[in-house]
Amino acid sequence: MSAALEVKRSQGAGSGAQGLEPVDLPDVFQVDVVACVRDALGLLGATRRLRGVEVTVALPEEPVRARVSRRRLEQVLLLLVAHAADVAPPDAAAVRVEVEPPDDFGDEGPRFQVVMPGVSLSEREARSVALSPLLVGSPQRRLARARELVDAMGGELALEHGEEGLAVRVLLPAPGLASF
Repeated sequence: MSAALEVKRSQGAGSGAQGLEPVDLPDVFQVDVVACVRDALGLLGATRRLRGVEVTVALPEEPVRARVSRRRLEQVLLLLVAHAADVAPPDAAAVRVEVEPPDDFGDEGPRFQVVMPGVSLSEREARSVALSPLLVGSPQRRLARARELVDAMGGELALEHGEEGLAVRVLLPAPGLASF
């Protein structure tokens, strides 16, 4: 059963009028990662989900194309930045979102990371995030769900502990050789 809605025009209606679009539109699989980051941060800001946590971005000037589901990519970004806002210590520096384009040869796909200053995970929590959202406590459930979505897109999610705090790196699928 389709959830699409079709509106038929009566004979007297003007020829320039258009009907409603179906609600079950196909997902977009050629997306700009930079635009997705901006859209996700705009949504989180508009809904006041960031709770006063500052988010800085490092985005390339050019679009960064990826062949993934736009909905899933935006969900991953929303989950990761919301998690960062929830676990950020009050005195921590700004959460940082960085986007990098794929390599020139198509061997490595586009990637982004969310850096959470002052945040860390125990070894047990990190292993649980890698296994299942059902095995982690509620603070890390968003990380585990984001990992599942990244896996479903064919990418990889990695947790890295650094001097600043926790960095969640997402590597999207490689686009392959596009220029040859």
